Amino acid sequence: MKAKFIKRLTAGFVSAIMAVGMMGVTAFAAEITVSNETENLQKVINDAEDGDTIKFTTDITLTSTLEIPNGKDITIDLGRNKLTGPESGCAIQLGKAENYGKVEGDGTLTIKNGTINGTIKNYYDNIYLEDGLEIYSNSETANAVSIYGGTIEVSGAYIESKGYGIALFNAKYGKTNKKEGSNVDEPDNKSSNLTFNYGTVDVATFGISGNNMASGGTTAIIKDGEIKGLLGIYWPMEGTLDIEGGHIEGGTGIEAKMGTITISGDAEIVGTGEWKETHPENGGSAPEGSAILLSSQMYGAIKGQYKTSKDLTLTINGGKFKSNKGNAITVYNTEDQTENAQITDATINGGEFNGEKADIKYKSIENSENNVNTSVEGNSYYTNKVNTTLTVYSDAAPAAINEGGDTVFYSDVNDAIKAANEATGTDEKEVEVAVYGDAVINTNVTLKDNVKLVVAPDTELKANISANGEDKVIVTKTENGNTVYEVADKTETESSKNYVAKITSGGNTSFFKTLTEAVKTVQNGQTIELLKNCDGTVEVSKEVSFTVIDNNYDYKIVEGNGYVNVGRGDDYDFIEDYEDERDSGRHSYSLKEGKTERDDEEEEPVVTPEPEEEEGPFSDVGKDNPNYDAIVEVYEKGWMAGIGDGVFAPNGTLTRGMAVTILWNRAGQPEPASVAPFLDVTSDAWYAKAVAWAYENGITSGYGDTYGPDDFLTTEQFTRMNDIANGRTPEVYVGGAPYATRGWVAGMLVME
Repeated sequence: MKAKFIKRLTAGFVSAIMAVGMMGVTAFAAEITVSNETENLQKVINDAEDGDTIKFTTDITLTSTLEIPNGKDITIDLGRNKLTGPESGCAIQLGKAENYGKVEGDGTLTIKNGTINGTIKNYYDNIYLEDGLEIYSNSETANAVSIYGGTIEVSGAYIESKGYGIALFNAKYGKTNKKEGSNVDEPDNKSSNLTFNYGTVDVATFGISGNNMASGGTTAIIKDGEIKGLLGIYWPMEGTLDIEGGHIEGGTGIEAKMGTITISGDAEIVGTGEWKETHPENGGSAPEGSAILLSSQMYGAIKGQYKTSKDLTLTINGGKFKSNKGNAITVYNTEDQTENAQITDATINGGEFNGEKADIKYKSIENSENNVNTSVEGNSYYTNKVNTTLTVYSDAAPAAINEGGDTVFYSDVNDAIKAANEATGTDEKEVEVAVYGDAVINTNVTLKDNVKLVVAPDTELKANISANGEDKVIVTKTENGNTVYEVADKTETESSKNYVAKITSGGNTSFFKTLTEAVKTVQNGQTIELLKNCDGTVEVSKEVSFTVIDNNYDYKIVEGNGYVNVGRGDDYDFIEDYEDERDSGRHSYSLKEGKTERDDEEEEPVVTPEPEEEEGPFSDVGKDNPNYDAIVEVYEKGWMAGIGDGVFAPNGTLTRGMAVTILWNRAGQPEPASVAPFLDVTSDAWYAKAVAWAYENGITSGYGDTYGPDDFLTTEQFTRMNDIANGRTPEVYVGGAPYATRGWVAGMLVME
């Protein structure tokens, strides 16, 4: 049958005709409709002019790849129809590989609506995948979309593949001598660029990836959407990866070996694979459970592996990072010591981290002769070995434990202190526990041999630091103001000549080289005994009551800014509480937080102590929390409890197990008729009866034969469950809502 296509003139046709007399010739955009009766679709494409739209009116199956010439600017609108590629698998190819990177034009291909069964390739030009477009690839080895020295922008497209998703290569990939590298550093070898505005990539292997030998200089920006695969993103190449939002998920969420990566905003990275604490593959990749894995390995030694830098840099400014079975963040030091070795530098400024094994971990090879260097600098912790450095700020994790070269970071100081109390150092391995930033230590610490605690200046100590058994603790101060607690050799503490003060409490004695450190460490009800004269003035800047035995040594203690004396005081110094104890050398001091600042040049104002505020049931929920009253109410009603040790975790994410338990508690904990029909809900689980009750009453369901009690719940999902539990018809499910926090749930429940 003869080819049939119709060329429809746009609304601009009339004005274009009017302009002919003035300008001679004017091009105008047109809509060209094609169908399965179109005899030569390739010719239609070749004859299309810039600005034209090729509109499909039926499904079309190709016998050969549809080729779009370089430099052409057209749109393909599939109109809800299917375009099926030939047996070769490639449905659409923009440009020709034979050009070897010599770009003939800056063309643009826009594809929208409908379905493509097959793959897409773009050589050197620009391609836009827009709303309504779905791409399906059945090949287990092919990339659904391959870009060679061109650009791709995704705005709403859905990509599904049994193999790979979007792959980004340089213009000359595959056309050079492999032994000499891919020559990506040549000026005319154009790099690829990706902008992922929103959309979905759901594939069996790598969602977005490149090649160490063939993708140098690549840039990618992820703004929103969902990217899922065996690895969500595999980034082994030089280039820039900016993640500003979206959900990225894989056996490893993101694995990187080279390049510059920045993560911020509301990005969410999830690792779902089985945990494998093994040396990462050299030159390859395999999922190991982390949300993010940095595993640089001797890259950059071969010509052509990079254009400007072979190093790996990660900066995390925000986002959520979760590992179901491993570490949220793993920085692996592969410890290559050659002259050409890469430098890996990771800085974590903030974010939320939740790993089954560890929130953040720096992993080092144990048999290396090089020591790990660590440093606490005010509000950050620095760890380095050979060429790999990780710096974590307190907004991300305020505590760390280093043992044998491996450093584990903790989002919760209490978790770190618990690990510290369980840590046992050896002659070969010293354990360093560090707490930094404006964190608070409110759990007692019992140090063992070869275990030391480093406390930064701004960290508040509200707990006892003691040694195990009859051992003694010595306390020193470093040049950068940190206080270091460690177990002393017994013979070292037999003589007090090296120490200024000591504190004995509960049968344990700690020795201090400065009175400042003794005052910083002292707890309510304890006594500082002076062993020497103390030069200078010591400020107390925490709420505390203690006693000093001066032993006739000189010293001076004053209040720090923001704190005031309770009881009598003179112009500046503390004064002894009891007149008859002055001659005995015992002086008691009591300090509470106030609003005045002391000035030794002015007369002391009379301070009336403010009434103590009643403390709430949870240490991490102050009265400045917007959900404070709601949290107290749901706790008192027995609807919600804390997560242990007086902690509520108001910003913690709600799980499915928590959700049904809250609703079950509110309902009076009715006995379910039978056990929950889910393989992952055992009869002894704390949420078992709640799950069974919620299932019986149609409040929730599972995923087949599993329930997923640890999966996070969104605000919309919990609202629907709550509506059903209250006998209301829930709103139509929309999706895309943020995860619900425990504080938000408390506020919602009391507002009903």
